[in-house]
Amino acid sequence: MENRIYITNEDGKEIEMNILFTFDMEDKNYVVVYENGNEDDLYAFEYDSKGNLTAIEDEKTLEKVQEVIDAFDGIDDEEIN
Repeated sequence: MENRIYITNEDGKEIEMNILFTFDMEDKNYVVVYENGNEDDLYAFEYDSKGNLTAIEDEKTLEKVQEVIDAFDGIDDEEIN
């Protein structure tokens, strides 16, 4: 069973998202998600202890998060055990 969250877009519509993975970086928590059926478009958010999501707006933080996503994406399935 996959973990899912619901995100409200700018139009007020709730979108079901699948959680790909979470990680901590520089004392902050991040979650990487994708919309059901579209694993090619990933989205990352910062989240707090209550599960509130915040868009990542800082360019340097976005670059670091992208590096984590790229490293995760580069893992070959055979290497995961």
